[in-house]
Amino acid sequence: MKIEIEVIGAFCNTWPNLIVEINNKKIHDAPVEGHQKIMLEFNDCIANNNVFVIGMNNKKFGLNKIWDTKIKNNKIVEDKTIEVLSVMLDGVECKMLFKNEFYVWRVEKQPTYFPDKVKSNGMMNYNGYFTFNFDLPLYNSLINKKYKVPFSDEFSYFSNYTKVFHYDEEKEIINSIKNILDEIDEKFSDKRSKIRNS
Repeated sequence: MKIEIEVIGAFCNTWPNLIVEINNKKIHDAPVEGHQKIMLEFNDCIANNNVFVIGMNNKKFGLNKIWDTKIKNNKIVEDKTIEVLSVMLDGVECKMLFKNEFYVWRVEKQPTYFPDKVKSNGMMNYNGYFTFNFDLPLYNSLINKKYKVPFSDEFSYFSNYTKVFHYDEEKEIINSIKNILDEIDEKFSDKRSKIRNS
């Protein structure tokens, strides 16, 4: 399987470190210096429930008095981050499979009340990771994950149970459509008859 990842690393004290794992096997572990495209291969997938993980793991939150976020006048002026622009598996874009859920690894002086999961559209502001699962064959699995809508037992066919067997609104809509069609027919009937007679 060919993997193509496009990321942007932002510098603060040091460059951010990107890790990529599949099924707990690390296939990439290196700093991201600015805008980069990373090409990888992985040929050890299993039939079901492969786990893809991409994350950042070297942001400091006060260890040895080092903070990898610099603030001036209450504004962030430098911040160690990684922005994931694209993740492609065998040519198929998979970034949307992260579902905008970033899982945080809390370290050092990050508060204990800090959430374990934050909403993020590809931005890693903390140590943590995005993840998704896939099966083989890969294309079938990705199509199902990206486009198949799960069936819900709670789905209701009626928006209002008091209107069951009351079709007044539907009859009004049908009649208005018939009226519009009649108007169109009346306006263009002369043209049709001329065309037919020519």
